[in-house]
Amino acid sequence: MLYQLKQSEVLTVSQKIGESICDKTFQNYTKIDGEQLISLTNSRQVNSFIIRSLFNQWRKEVERLESPYFDFKHEKVQAALKDFMNVLSNHISIDRKHLEPILNQAIADTVLIVFEPRVFLETVLERLAKPQDFKRQFKYIKNNRELFKKLVDQMGDFDTKASVLQIYDGLNQSNKEEVNAPAFLEKLNAGHLLHNLFDEKEEPKPEKPTETEVPANVASKVVAEELAVEKKEEKAATTLNDRFEKGNKSQTLAEKLQRKVNKSIEASLTLNEKFMFQNNLFHGDNSRMKQAFAAIDEAESLQEALNKANTFNDGWDMDSEEVEAFMGVLERRFA
Repeated sequence: MLYQLKQSEVLTVSQKIGESICDKTFQNYTKIDGEQLISLTNSRQVNSFIIRSLFNQWRKEVERLESPYFDFKHEKVQAALKDFMNVLSNHISIDRKHLEPILNQAIADTVLIVFEPRVFLETVLERLAKPQDFKRQFKYIKNNRELFKKLVDQMGDFDTKASVLQIYDGLNQSNKEEVNAPAFLEKLNAGHLLHNLFDEKEEPKPEKPTETEVPANVASKVVAEELAVEKKEEKAATTLNDRFEKGNKSQTLAEKLQRKVNKSIEASLTLNEKFMFQNNLFHGDNSRMKQAFAAIDEAESLQEALNKANTFNDGWDMDSEEVEAFMGVLERRFA
């Protein structure tokens, strides 16, 4: 069965889903903290967009700081504000009144980025002061990530909203992900809203191939599956030790985490970093991430820490930004 998104119903359905999530979340709490926030739903994308909204709000507030007596643009002041934000991110306390609109928007954006990515791009561009700010959004994108990676790579400093959409329209849409609509809603405990959000359409029946003919799409699928298996096996054979031995790393996210890790690893991380590691290295499993941190904290050396970390490596992309950042944390912890 094919499902066509009812765009006019996205906001209404998102509000219903958000209300249901908040009813359950705030049943026993008046406020929730950062740990609860990064695992609020079973959707990595929804959780990521919630974090995006919080940090976007912080950035707007900082940009409004002006004074005839103090230089808020000074390099040291900006560095101090960044450190303050890192501390603040570990002490989040948010009630339902302030969370619900953020959650509703995160759900709506997730529906669009999954099923209508171009419409998602249009709506986000309309909310941004300038199109180039979309590049800041990319690190929070989990669905259709390859598609939007190509977009931000081609965006320039002088692109307009119209030219950004033009770049998107010129992209190879084969990278667009295919997501099962019922399964998507079940993740949000909203399977009963399927027909509120989607129209059903019958799938066209494929033509019957001759006995000697193998359909091109079947052959392509077989080749793709074989390549995926080979790639997975290749990644699984790569360890953090191998990645560490490459050395000579360029300026990346790992090198931007400047503070010294001298306590437990978990205590040293900001909410943004915890969210990044949890979702990209531990498949959204907060308890598994905590288990990994606890095991690594018991190490006596960097080599031992790498060995312990490798026991949790179930196919990490060793060239990814997240692994680079994780290695940076281990290096400073055991330097």
